[in-house]
Amino acid sequence: MGFQFVEDMAIADVAFRATGKDLTELFKSAAQAVIESMANPKTVKPMIVKKIKKKESTIDKLLFEFLEEIIYLKDKDAMVFHDIDVKVDEKKLELKATLRGDKIKPTEQELHQDVKAVTMHYWLIEKEKEWKATVVLDI
Repeated sequence: MGFQFVEDMAIADVAFRATGKDLTELFKSAAQAVIESMANPKTVKPMIVKKIKKKESTIDKLLFEFLEEIIYLKDKDAMVFHDIDVKVDEKKLELKATLRGDKIKPTEQELHQDVKAVTMHYWLIEKEKEWKATVVLDI
């Protein structure tokens, strides 16, 4: 399980590859990459809890909408995040997630990019021995 930022894939954007032995691990890895694109989670206190529930018709749509929801919460509530718990029901294509974070506080937190959206540029989800996703974020 994990993710790796990819340099030189998308100029002026943030790209990453996430992996997981199952969809829960893949979604958690991808969410963690989005969180770390916005701020160093070690500098964000887990003061506010946000819940996400999603159901979609495909794995692609579920991951895309899930990552978009994290960005939406950042924008709507002026938040960055400390951590996330995710559970994906692979048969029903549903997920439940709990985000912990705090309001944006530039003097207390190490802020990174202002992520605006998930793009379809280089978008790929596949399963080989493990699940893999390639994601580009518009910043």
